[in-house]
Amino acid sequence: MAKSRPRQVLTGQSTQNEQIRCDLEFPRFQRELEEMESGQLERVFACIDKIGQMTWAQVLATSSKKQKRGLNWEVLDQRTTSGAVIASIRVSEKLRARVMRQGVFMRFISIHPDHDSAYKERGEENL
Repeated sequence: MAKSRPRQVLTGQSTQNEQIRCDLEFPRFQRELEEMESGQLERVFACIDKIGQMTWAQVLATSSKKQKRGLNWEVLDQRTTSGAVIASIRVSEKLRARVMRQGVFMRFISIHPDHDSAYKERGEENL
């Protein structure tokens, strides 16, 4: 399942309308995937497939607290060691993932079986 992480050259150009590429390589995320039951794993990969067909503009447009629809991208009060913002997305009714945005990439950091545990993390992942 793991492939080498693609290198990205930062050009300063907006990636809002480019298709998202999902990076599932973070070791903690990999471990958590391995520990999941098959039903949960299917929901996670269905969500990842859906994200891979979206642009960043679409992710943000489908994030609504009022309507409880879409991925519900929520910026957390957490950062990586490099200072990148960590956000939470809805993976399924019961699962949330902590992710970061880097250009066209959505880098998955961790997955959480309940909403609150994603918010209790400290951040500071080495990304």
